[in-house]
Amino acid sequence: MFTEFVVAVPHPNPLAPCHLVVAPRRHVAAFYDLDVQEQRMMWDALAQLRRRIAESLAVAGFDAGFVDLPAGEDLDFHAYVHLIPRIAGQSVELPRDAEWVDLGM
Repeated sequence: MFTEFVVAVPHPNPLAPCHLVVAPRRHVAAFYDLDVQEQRMMWDALAQLRRRIAESLAVAGFDAGFVDLPAGEDLDFHAYVHLIPRIAGQSVELPRDAEWVDLGM
C-alpha cells in the first residue's frame, strides 16, 4: 500500500501472516514528530489495512507497535509501525523495541 503520506510493506521476517511495516513517507525519528495530518493518515492507513487483512484472514485482533528513535541512536533512524494480526491459536512474542497498542478488531 502506498499513499501520498504512508507506505506499507510486508515485514522481511514476519511474526504472523500479513505482518506489515507501516511508515510515514516523510523521514522522522518519532511518530509524534509527524504533523497532525500525517499522524491522521498513518491511523487511516492502519485502519484500512486492518479491514483488508480481516477480509482475508480469520483474525482475533491486531497489535500495533510504534518504533521510534532509540535513546542515543543514529539520527538516520526512520520511525515506523508494526501491524501484526492476532490469529486464534497462535502465540507471537512481540518485539521489545516497540510501544505496543492493542487495536482490537
